[in-house]
Amino acid sequence: MIYLTGILIIMLIFTNAITDAPNAISTVVGTKVLSFRKAAYLSAIFNFIGIICMCFINFSVAKNMATLINFQNETDGIISILASILSTVIFSIIALKYGIPTSETHSLIAGLAGASIALGNYKSINFNEWGKILIGLFWSIGCTYLICKLLNILFRVFLERIRNSKIKIYQIFSCLVLSFMHGAQDGLKFIGLFIIYFASIKNSIVPENLFPIDYIWIIILVSTTMSIGVGFGGRSIVENIGSNITKLSNIDAIITDITTGITLFLASFFGIPVSTSHCKTISIISIGKNINVKQVQEILKAWIITFPVCFFISFIIVKIIVLL
Repeated sequence: MIYLTGILIIMLIFTNAITDAPNAISTVVGTKVLSFRKAAYLSAIFNFIGIICMCFINFSVAKNMATLINFQNETDGIISILASILSTVIFSIIALKYGIPTSETHSLIAGLAGASIALGNYKSINFNEWGKILIGLFWSIGCTYLICKLLNILFRVFLERIRNSKIKIYQIFSCLVLSFMHGAQDGLKFIGLFIIYFASIKNSIVPENLFPIDYIWIIILVSTTMSIGVGFGGRSIVENIGSNITKLSNIDAIITDITTGITLFLASFFGIPVSTSHCKTISIISIGKNINVKQVQEILKAWIITFPVCFFISFIIVKIIVLL
């Protein structure tokens, strides 16, 4: 089970790269500035760089993930991680089929909660760290909306004066910034998950103070796995976010990418875990015209059911494992 869980963590990182990272390239592809494949390869490189850099700027997001639950023994830790990963992967695969962007952050967290409660480990839940998850949810919606509106007022006139050829260069740049920040946010969450995994194997509690240099090989492993997954990309999600919610102009695309990048940077700087999917989608809704209301409703439904569904799936998986 230990080896299986380790393999599944890597699979989860790969799944996240396919289902969540496409948000970073959705607008640059949707506005036909870059082909899907070129955008995916460039995004992969900057996701890798983002993870490495943010680990040595602020390691707080990894620490938050690693201390959500304090497992007291190897068995409970491994079972909980295994169940939460399986629930997340199952939910993500279903979402990928329908082109719906999911938050692996919330899926994984819900899975960990469901598994812990199934094992009766109520006291192991660190509610102080869980509070940051709730803050992150409101942050990704409220902060993204406000920043998008502000940037639209400040920069639209400036961008409209730039020639179309240069606008595309700005758009590619904004895409790379967003790719960098996706790695900086989501990469650190999975590094935190690996820290829980190895602490469980050693029957030890995650240290209060975490230093990235002590986990350098984990950082490299996560960075490499995520960048490979981003290179494969999730075309259906790119099309859904980049084209189906609303039709964006090149200027709209730049503003949404920069908005999402700023939101993610501020969240990472303050150690708040947020969802790239949520931030990017809210930025598009905030600036778009003639919004596809039905499409937005479907995405919002997916966000709402993420926590209860993943919680329930993980809970059931733990009960099955215990019976076996």
